[in-house]
Amino acid sequence: MIHRNLLVLFFCLFVASFFGSPNVGLAAEAGGEFFEAGSCATALRKNLKAMKYRDKWEKCINKFQVVYNKEPKGPWAPASLYNIGTLYLELFKYSRNPSDQKKGADFLVQVQKKFPDSVYRERSAAELQKSEASASVQDESPRKEAAEVVTSGAKLHLREPLKMGLPAPVSPTQAKYLRAAESCFNKLRTRKPTEATRREWMLCVGRFHNSYLEDPSGPLSAQALYMEGVLYNGLYNGLKFRSDHRAAQENFEKVVREYPDSPFADKAAGQLKAMAAARPVPKTTIRPPAPEKGPPEQPAPQTKVSPSAPRKPVGREPGLAVVQELRHWSDPSYTRVVVYADQEVDFIHHLLKKDPDLNKPPRLYVDLSNSTMGEGVQTNIPINDDLLSYARAARYTVDSVRVVVDIKSFDNYKVFSLHDPFRIVIDVWGKSGPAQAVEESAENSLRGSTSDRNRKVPRGALARQLALGVRRIVVDPGHGGKDFGAPGFIPGVHEKDVVLAISKRVAAKIRDDLGLEAILTRTGDRYLTLEERTAFANTHHADLFVSIHTNASRDPRAYGIETYFLNLATDDESIRVAAMENATSTKNISDLHSILNDLLKNAKINESSRLAELVQNSLVKSMNHRGYDRIKDKGVKQAPFYVLLGARMPSILVEASFISNREECHRLVTSTYQQHLAESIVQGLRAYIREINPTALHESPRLRALLHESSL
Repeated sequence: MIHRNLLVLFFCLFVASFFGSPNVGLAAEAGGEFFEAGSCATALRKNLKAMKYRDKWEKCINKFQVVYNKEPKGPWAPASLYNIGTLYLELFKYSRNPSDQKKGADFLVQVQKKFPDSVYRERSAAELQKSEASASVQDESPRKEAAEVVTSGAKLHLREPLKMGLPAPVSPTQAKYLRAAESCFNKLRTRKPTEATRREWMLCVGRFHNSYLEDPSGPLSAQALYMEGVLYNGLYNGLKFRSDHRAAQENFEKVVREYPDSPFADKAAGQLKAMAAARPVPKTTIRPPAPEKGPPEQPAPQTKVSPSAPRKPVGREPGLAVVQELRHWSDPSYTRVVVYADQEVDFIHHLLKKDPDLNKPPRLYVDLSNSTMGEGVQTNIPINDDLLSYARAARYTVDSVRVVVDIKSFDNYKVFSLHDPFRIVIDVWGKSGPAQAVEESAENSLRGSTSDRNRKVPRGALARQLALGVRRIVVDPGHGGKDFGAPGFIPGVHEKDVVLAISKRVAAKIRDDLGLEAILTRTGDRYLTLEERTAFANTHHADLFVSIHTNASRDPRAYGIETYFLNLATDDESIRVAAMENATSTKNISDLHSILNDLLKNAKINESSRLAELVQNSLVKSMNHRGYDRIKDKGVKQAPFYVLLGARMPSILVEASFISNREECHRLVTSTYQQHLAESIVQGLRAYIREINPTALHESPRLRALLHESSL
């Protein structure tokens, strides 16, 4: 037994030396335990009967607590604390025990303090804000302050007590909660929505929400939801917190949608109409053509700060998002500008024509509502490439920021947003040069139909589209730095290290076997944003872009290999994988579909799907031939991966086995398996290059020999 334990210890030390993790020696398999805890929570949320019992909630909470205790600084730690916090807050809705709410809030605060760089910091902050709606239903003695609430552009005077008629028959408990909410609401005639009195407002919100939860199908539910929306809207008009505006809108929409026969449906529709009139421009819409001179521009102050200066949201005003940084990547025919903010904001964009009278060049501006500039942000960025001169940012109005891009020349542009963290991406393309592939194939593609994905693109057509052939391939090892990627089944094994090792081998094989140039987006443990990786490929004039990842699942039994290309997701599993790699929610992936059709006009969909097919076939066939058992072909799939958005060349994302699976994780840490994966990927690249006409490629003697050899 001692001998066996020593072997386990030596193996863990070997993995630790390979991956540089201090936590490999832990006996617990954190990844598997986290998936088990997640399955527990998922099953609980689907079982309405079980949700009524405290021990069921505590069972799942304890599972996440075990994961955190095993690796308090590991990659699962922030996610575990976040899940503990949200589970306690959900439990509070049933127990109404204030200690459950307090525990939930405490755990979410821990996430923010201990893991400030984690994506769960922002999610915890959002959950904390929402949890205020579940405040204790105990009465509090309010202070006397005169108040007048402006709701949806019309003044709502809370001078007279609110009297709500209770239709019969109703649930006695729901009626009790609604009367308590009514009493709370009537006291607001002496309350003003300030940050100091926000708690009193949220107390009333919580009471109306508790009334709704008591019997969602009851006759009082529409009334409770409507009044909850009224309170949120009053808070928004007093404090200008965007989350309050969204909450009000969601409540009114829910009343209209789910209670169309209720008299409160008409009232809710009226509130929505008034809100729309007060805020007429929805998110990411394009403003109608303005007069040529356009609206006045706020000159950007010339603040000289190092581009690497830290993002500091100093001096935040209540409810305003903070613009933290502007970055750009460019070459003569493509420029990407990214605006980073510390929370989601609504924005509009508009193109202004050249104004000779004012000596103004063409300008593209993006207006961010409910925003302010952070301190230390470089506000005037010289670009001076063939497309753009400057990118400038400044406060435009009291509660908005304007970003202006001065244009020299352009052919097309796109503006879109990404989440977690929130950023606005501005892509500008120049006129098609001789080395740029034509775009008709993408525009005319069937965009994801089965026949389109499976159709073999004619060799001559692709050769014409890629007239200069493949000379340079950018290989992108996923994740890196503070982004660990998915944890492995083996404690201390992380996706970022495994894919870097595989990618280095892929790049070496491309150079040695294909005689082509291979460039890695990172060669060490370095953090790169997803939008930076695409910009890297574009500005380095890559002919192909291959992003390499390992898959993960809550189910440790999941295994296999799959390859993706950019397109609308057609199944829930593809959405899940994209959300995981994008470090965002499945809801944000679904929201991205609304703008993806426009972004796909410049994507090489046909070429990318064919490249994905050849690489996937090569991976499965080659790994099977090398004697590995249980090589599951999960096929070629499509999904909106952030890292592929805006790529101007055929681009794919390879999920090379499940790092969360016991057998595949043990394979992934071996140099032999990594080398075999790399060779299989390069064989797929070789097949693609050969298919598009090898005479148009870089004339490498080694490549010619290999192509001749493969044709025998």
